[in-house]
Amino acid sequence: MALTVGSPAADAGMSKAIFTQLDALLSPPLQAAVDSASDEAKPAARAALDASRTGWRNLAYAIAKGVIDHVVANLEISGVTVSGSVSVPVSGSTAVTSGHSHAVSITPTITPGLAQNNNGPGRVS
Repeated sequence: MALTVGSPAADAGMSKAIFTQLDALLSPPLQAAVDSASDEAKPAARAALDASRTGWRNLAYAIAKGVIDHVVANLEISGVTVSGSVSVPVSGSTAVTSGHSHAVSITPTITPGLAQNNNGPGRVS
């Protein structure tokens, strides 16, 4: 899975997921205030809710950006194992000496003894 930050509009990626949760948790009291406001106060209450959502979008983006940048820079993977075998075909001919050469074609199968090599933290692609 790709780690996608999204944008300050919180319309994609992790920023959208974070904004969705912030909005679900924080908007009900403000929405209730909009719903119960008098006709005169409704525009101001709606503007307050809209301004809050803009702030939550920016906050969601900031959180997503910080988390993903940190994970990408510091992620380490351990315990990776590899199994199977590798076939390496080799073909050609022997050197010509006295006008005499032989064709060579072999395919040895190598069972790798691979081990994890962790050269430090960083981006995993």
